[in-house]
Amino acid sequence: MGAMLSKANRLYWLGRYNERLYTSLQYMTRLFDQAIDGPPINYPDICTRLAVPNIYGDASDFLNRFTFDIKSPDSIASTADKMLGNGMVLRETISSNTLSYLQMAVNALNLASVSVNPVVAMQWVLDDIMAFRGSFDDYIDDETIANILKCGVSVERVSMYLRLNINQYDSEKELKKLLASLYKSKLQVQPSSQATLYEKVVNGNSPSPELLLHSVETLFVI
Repeated sequence: MGAMLSKANRLYWLGRYNERLYTSLQYMTRLFDQAIDGPPINYPDICTRLAVPNIYGDASDFLNRFTFDIKSPDSIASTADKMLGNGMVLRETISSNTLSYLQMAVNALNLASVSVNPVVAMQWVLDDIMAFRGSFDDYIDDETIANILKCGVSVERVSMYLRLNINQYDSEKELKKLLASLYKSKLQVQPSSQATLYEKVVNGNSPSPELLLHSVETLFVI
């Protein structure tokens, strides 16, 4: 039983780290472009939204260290490292072919960190993540395993969309996908959090953004 719970935990967090890397990097590529000829980047507000400490000297420092500083536990590079670590432990579950796309994503992020044009290599990371998901769907026949990872992806996506105030329609669409995968994952859920999400999706109620975020983050007991 302990081994099964450990695998479920790692699958769930593999999904969360995978999506955190993807959404964060999409967001940061826009900020890298904005830094060239757009308005000033309000990086203190971004730190507040993501609940990470503002340890940065200026916007340029934020762009580079938040994206590439592996020593910072809140950085995108650290997220990529955690993602790969979970994938390596799950090699026998997800297959070596699928794992290879996670390694390629980390390699591309490392390349971006030393590139004069990091946005190009950052796009390669996004491509590798999508290739990982395609390979995962192709190699994994166990519906429970697939849905645990998908629940992790959906939880992180909704959380990131709410924190960064990304399109509300996309958040609601992802909530529906999350609830559709919930039972198939066989994960234990927090009833009060589940009820709040169902009220939002099924009955159209509008809890506060704070309550909605809390309910998403505490949905699974894992």
